[in-house]
Amino acid sequence: MKFFIKTYGCAQNQADSIIMKELLKKHGHSEANNESQAQILIVNTCTVKTPTEHKIKRYLHDNSSKKIIVCGCMTATHKEFLKKYSLMGCNNLLDLPKAMKGKIMHSVSHKKISKVNLVPIGKNEVIEIIPISNGCAGNCSYCATKLARGELQSYPKKDIVAHAKNAIKRGKKELWITSQDTGSYGLDLGTNLTELLDELISIPGFFKIRIGMMNPWHAKKLKKGLARILNNEKCFKFIHIPIQSASNKILKLMNRKYSKKDFEKLADYFRKEVKGIAIATDAIVGFPGETENDYIQTYELINKIKPEVLNISKYCDRPYTKSSMMKGKISHEKIKERAAKLMGLHRKHILKRKQDFKGFALSDEKGFARTSDYSKIKTKKALGEYYEV
Repeated sequence: MKFFIKTYGCAQNQADSIIMKELLKKHGHSEANNESQAQILIVNTCTVKTPTEHKIKRYLHDNSSKKIIVCGCMTATHKEFLKKYSLMGCNNLLDLPKAMKGKIMHSVSHKKISKVNLVPIGKNEVIEIIPISNGCAGNCSYCATKLARGELQSYPKKDIVAHAKNAIKRGKKELWITSQDTGSYGLDLGTNLTELLDELISIPGFFKIRIGMMNPWHAKKLKKGLARILNNEKCFKFIHIPIQSASNKILKLMNRKYSKKDFEKLADYFRKEVKGIAIATDAIVGFPGETENDYIQTYELINKIKPEVLNISKYCDRPYTKSSMMKGKISHEKIKERAAKLMGLHRKHILKRKQDFKGFALSDEKGFARTSDYSKIKTKKALGEYYEV
């Protein structure tokens, strides 16, 4: 059968979609170029934000004449709404070929499977996505993703290293080390992220590693090893550590295991120990109970830290989460106003950044390249070319 995969969400979801594509090809199915050419649509869903959920629901409605299999996080959080479709949970991708046979099939569970060293996970000719774990060790009060992905399951180091070696042999030059929280890697195996990264950077050949998001409480414990690895030429000088809020009161309500001071010290440490590093962070605006003073604390911290990347989320209730039952909800208008002000501040900082970068860049997408701190620049170089700027 001809299939088309529509993907929403993070790098981990992108990896899941590529795994599904390769599995289906192994079973004799072929990928269509678009929805109209496909006999069956596979929709890989995300449940992090309400606007994304609305887009997914519109997509399902607009393609209601097609046979559809729904995969990903919404299969755990919207079972009733999706019951008329075949459902494949995040940990049930290996059952997808069975669902192609026509009968409605619901396979949504937290059974453990390894998604690494299973099939190639090439985002394009240059980038390989390498999942290192599934689920997470946290219990943030606003997050519905854990309902879908479950408790932390770290994949064996030998399998991750084998996947990386294979990717490099296939000509990949950029490895995305990804998971729901890379910093929690190994907590269930008696190892940790820096031990894994040490093995990866020791692999012969030219390649660059981009380390995915990690929560500050894990980064705090790993900071010395991370700084050493981030200074290695095989790593982009880039770290993604979400603050979410700079109010200790709100952090406690979110069930985040660090303080504003912890985050400030961590950012200062990486600025000092890794010259030229780019820091990415996330902020949730309008969490239940967020006062003007709570918001101002976040605004002032962003003004002080000046992160190179800032992802702003407007708070919205997610199904079955603790925060959805909390009092003190903020109006949509107020949330929108606060988010706009914070984004305006960030844009001012970005405009002040130097644009005359000098060094080397890797062309990893058509028309674009990545500098040593993972900044995106325009280029006319061929994909995979590593060149001096």
